[in-house]
Amino acid sequence: MIFTQKQLFLGTTHIALRAESLYVCKRNPQGVATLEAEVPYEEILPVKAIEQRYIPTNQLLPMALLLVFWGYGPWREWLATGQAGFPLYLWWVILSVNALTIWIRFEQQWSTFRLQTAHLALTLAGRPWQRKQFRALVAELERRTKAYLRDEYGQVNPLGFIEPQLRRVAWLRELEVLSGPEAQALSTRLTGRRSNAPLKSMGQELESPYLN
Repeated sequence: MIFTQKQLFLGTTHIALRAESLYVCKRNPQGVATLEAEVPYEEILPVKAIEQRYIPTNQLLPMALLLVFWGYGPWREWLATGQAGFPLYLWWVILSVNALTIWIRFEQQWSTFRLQTAHLALTLAGRPWQRKQFRALVAELERRTKAYLRDEYGQVNPLGFIEPQLRRVAWLRELEVLSGPEAQALSTRLTGRRSNAPLKSMGQELESPYLN
């Protein structure tokens, strides 16, 4: 799966989900890579997606009123005479510059997507038409990561060293790759015990019984 986004004055962000890793490449407007990383799925979880939108109406409203005030005279003259003078052309230039500024700030500051993993954080423009694609990217990244970890680390061998495998099972459980019952079943298979919690009888701690 591939996600690509181009931002004015910032360049291009390219995100790709590969077989064993997450690939990220950010290039400036000149095409030079400013960030290029390949993060293995072992270092991805937990995955967090944040969508933020903030519209500073306290800034936009005075600007709009000021534009109306500046444009009142030139527009009135144009409606009365039918001729557009220099003040009206200047008003259109100011309006265009402000519209471009608002669009850039909307993409880069006021509306953003943020993809955060254990060792990587990416901020993208929060474009409404890319929201569905961004959410699909996050969901697929988490699904692929958990599937990869389950396939690579979710098997145990009771004939091998027990302690490292128990730590691996606990790690997978902590990342929610394995459910509670699955982790318990693997631990029981390794240790032969249903639970590692000690039993108490007559005030004394007893070892948990082994399962045949």
